[in-house]
Amino acid sequence: MDPSHFQHLRQLLMEEGRLMNERGQTARRAEIKASGDFHLMLASMTGNAVMQRFMDELVARSSLVIALYGQSAISSCGHQEHQDIVTAIERGDLDRACHLMVHHIDHIEADLDMRENKGSDLREAFKL
Repeated sequence: MDPSHFQHLRQLLMEEGRLMNERGQTARRAEIKASGDFHLMLASMTGNAVMQRFMDELVARSSLVIALYGQSAISSCGHQEHQDIVTAIERGDLDRACHLMVHHIDHIEADLDMRENKGSDLREAFKL
């Protein structure tokens, strides 16, 4: 990756951070999109077509889940985590970048865990 890649990632992060401070559904949708754009840009910078296709699918699905079921105040994707990952890659600290990415994935997975029964289950919902 060259300096222009990092500049572009930093611009995406600035936009994501700006949107986090706005309120309302329009801002929330824009924040989710900005977070997705960050992931897609990072994947495209790898030059790995398989990774890019995987991230396209993952971002499309996870963005929908976050918009529908995530907490209304956050996109379920840590803005500071994004910044830390970019910084680690920029410094060439790939071990740290990998550690941060795994932590990031674990964090998102925990935020979107729908297994906890917060209401009635499907059988109960259809009982007359």
